[in-house]
Amino acid sequence: MTSSSPENGPGDPDVDRAFRDIVAGLREDGAGAQGHTVNPPWPAEPPASHHGTRTPEGMATDHRSYEPPEEEDHFVPPPPPPLPAGDLHFWGIVVGLVVGPLLVVFSAIVPLLDRWFAALGMLLAVAGFVLLVLRQPRRRHPFDGDDGARV
Repeated sequence: MTSSSPENGPGDPDVDRAFRDIVAGLREDGAGAQGHTVNPPWPAEPPASHHGTRTPEGMATDHRSYEPPEEEDHFVPPPPPPLPAGDLHFWGIVVGLVVGPLLVVFSAIVPLLDRWFAALGMLLAVAGFVLLVLRQPRRRHPFDGDDGARV
């Protein structure tokens, strides 16, 4: 691959000579021949059992020698923090996003309920979503390690 710039014309002898030297160096030693053999010799066969068959390595020959693996310690998360009792913003979100859709579903299932139950449910759902959006931080520092999620 030669370049066709004005300095190095398409057949510059220095570039061609350098390329031939590189290719000749590759052909002498072979690719990846830094003391490693390309095809290592096969390992010696494991000794055959008394029946002439091989037992896979790591396998026990007797079923009574089986031991169950040790159980690893499992991660036990810390208990969750208690729900905020005095945070009306949080409880407004919960009521809006839980009770609102339930009112809409119940008003569709039970024909005895008036239409204002469905309207109230939709209003609660929208209000819960708006409160949820308002709870997010307004500004973030660009190099802050916080990803903005609040669980």
